[in-house]
Amino acid sequence: MSKRGKSKNYKTAQLKRGYTLIIAEKTRAASKIAQALGLRFAGKVYGVPIWRGYFNSRYYVVVPSAGHLFSLKSNEKGYPIFSYEWAPRWLIEKESRHTRRYYMAIKALANSASFFINACDFDIEGSVIGYLIIKMFGDVRKASRVKFSSLTSEELREAFRKSLPSLDWDMIEAGLCRHELDWIWGINVSRALMDIYRLLKGRGLTLSAGRVQSPTLLEVLKRYTERETFVPSIFFKITLYVEIDDRTYKLEQSSLPLRDYEEAKKIADKLKQEKYIKVTDAEEIVKKFNPPPPFNLPDLQAEASRILGLSPSATLRLAENLYLNSLISYPRTNSQKLPPTLDNKKIIRKLGKLAYYSEYVNELLSKESLKPTVGIKEDPAHPAIYPTGYLPRQRLGSREKGLYELIVRRYLACFFDSALVKGVTYKFKFKSIEFVLSGQKIIRSEWLRVYPYVSIKEASVPDLRRGEQVRILRVRVTKTYSRPPSHYSKTALLRWMESVGIGTEATRADIIETLFNRGYLKKSGRAAVVTELGIFTAKVLSKLFSELTSVNLTREFERALELVRLRKISRSDVVNKAKDILKPRLIAVKNTVMSKDQGKLEGLIDGGKMRKCLICNRKCVRSYGTDGMCLCEFHALAYEHILKGYSEWREAIGISFTEYLNELLRIKLSGKFVKEVAKVIITRGELLKDEFRG
Repeated sequence: MSKRGKSKNYKTAQLKRGYTLIIAEKTRAASKIAQALGLRFAGKVYGVPIWRGYFNSRYYVVVPSAGHLFSLKSNEKGYPIFSYEWAPRWLIEKESRHTRRYYMAIKALANSASFFINACDFDIEGSVIGYLIIKMFGDVRKASRVKFSSLTSEELREAFRKSLPSLDWDMIEAGLCRHELDWIWGINVSRALMDIYRLLKGRGLTLSAGRVQSPTLLEVLKRYTERETFVPSIFFKITLYVEIDDRTYKLEQSSLPLRDYEEAKKIADKLKQEKYIKVTDAEEIVKKFNPPPPFNLPDLQAEASRILGLSPSATLRLAENLYLNSLISYPRTNSQKLPPTLDNKKIIRKLGKLAYYSEYVNELLSKESLKPTVGIKEDPAHPAIYPTGYLPRQRLGSREKGLYELIVRRYLACFFDSALVKGVTYKFKFKSIEFVLSGQKIIRSEWLRVYPYVSIKEASVPDLRRGEQVRILRVRVTKTYSRPPSHYSKTALLRWMESVGIGTEATRADIIETLFNRGYLKKSGRAAVVTELGIFTAKVLSKLFSELTSVNLTREFERALELVRLRKISRSDVVNKAKDILKPRLIAVKNTVMSKDQGKLEGLIDGGKMRKCLICNRKCVRSYGTDGMCLCEFHALAYEHILKGYSEWREAIGISFTEYLNELLRIKLSGKFVKEVAKVIITRGELLKDEFRG
């Protein structure tokens, strides 16, 4: 026997047989559990640390996993394939070879265990991780589950004293269903996508598609197309500068902007002649600004992006580090509510040991009672994210420190009273045009001091009465433009996924990162921009798999997964429905690919002609002008938007078509494809329609 083998057998031989094996999701979590239960470090098995000892007269061994040790696989080639099995992850994925030692260690330890406890994170993934380990190496009938939302010693000891009598089968079934659903969807559509790419491009490339990933990519392309084919509308606003008590104030037009410059100019000229304008209404109100609820993960990701410039995936990674250091509760939650049993006074008192929170802590502890503001969102597994009261024992990195402070301040803020802001609004009217002069002042700051990331801009205004006249100093007519939709940032995309109900708070950030890692998206500043590969992939998916990549279908399956968790439908019902939807579409695509008719496939995807776009060399879909200016779908759409927008601009300012095109080139708000088309039209003037010459 090798020295390595002897070492492994020696370590396991020192353990008393018949122990209860506790399976933690990660090494740091295992260490925290062992520390809370008073267990000693017992050495390493296959290089994996383990702990052993007694807690409540019961002998335990704690061993960490490395996340998922098993993945779904199939030996079948091609598609559609619907037969699969769970297999060791290290045998399937090269990047998961490090999980082999965890696999071997837990397998060896399970041989001598008489009972098992799944102590992985209490969510769907943690339930599946622990279940599969126990199923493969032990006996699920001799297993229980512990539930905790933080890695504090107090909560962990309480969790083990009150462990659930069996595994959490509702979460396990929902988790297994999600894995099976995503696997059959992903592997089948991905293989079809790679076949299509190979046939059309003449080379192989690893591509992926997914039940949530694909509709998300299509949404980014949709927004990208809207933004880059955008032609701004032109409007006119009148601004008044008036004198009140020897000071100049600016009155903003509050009624709808005017579309005709001449009309706006006539009104402005009449206002100059009037010299005075009357206050038609005066309103003073005190607005109450309630403190925000404690964070759930989507809210934390949004605020961390806005305030700290962190991506959703970076926020989740840093939050998990804070959780594993016992500094915050479990971050993968959708809840905006704190548990009613949480000892908030104790947590707040501990936070007061940090000098920069002591002022706020003293204020809170002087209150008769502590009642937090809560939100409407709930999570069946975990409460909102809160600081545990454990203080950092070592210096946090700048990003971790920033995120920790954000969480602490949000938590403290939710116990403060509402802020009060006094607002004053004066209304003025001339004919059909309305103007306003507004100001506001914070009269009670309360939670705004604790959570200074919410800015309420103060502005002073004079005291005026209804019917009072103010002198007009000058009048301006300002040209304004409608704004295009913004490109998605990673955070905005995550918010979109949440709003339409696809993915989960635990998976959305990773799905977005996959789109970037696959090369479908790239960053431009904070914006997510679609690459040529992303455009190709999205086009194939939308043309050949439209029914499989819709938001509605994805959302329908998300609801089905929740019904599985609630035990209202079975896992097999959901998986079989997915197979029924996938199979006919996959067969149809496969038959087209098998025919090797490249022209037919290109026609299905691109439609139109096989000529190239005059501007970008993509496939031409439409021809314009006397000599057939051939444009791709993006430039064709931009061209049509240009033509449609011109009638509006001509009516508004009497501009010629050439002048209009030059304005579109000058304005930053014009889309990229619009500017490219405008340049070509100006260069090739003979392509202009007769009615647009001039």
